[in-house]
Amino acid sequence: MNTYYLHWTHVRYEASKKAERAIMALVWKLPKPVVKWAAVRVGAHATTGDYANQIVPELTFMDALKRWDA
Repeated sequence: MNTYYLHWTHVRYEASKKAERAIMALVWKLPKPVVKWAAVRVGAHATTGDYANQIVPELTFMDALKRWDA
């Protein structure tokens, strides 16, 4: 039974990796101005509203992404 579980875990992992590769192939084809705009938008969102007192140089990218999800 343990082998069966590992097999499906492996299948799920491979499927998620294929999906990630497909997304990355698409993202690398996006125009740079669009990507830059998106990055600026995430940063602006992470430093306004409830987070208006955030000191920008101290904001990490991971914190900005967490705030985007919230």
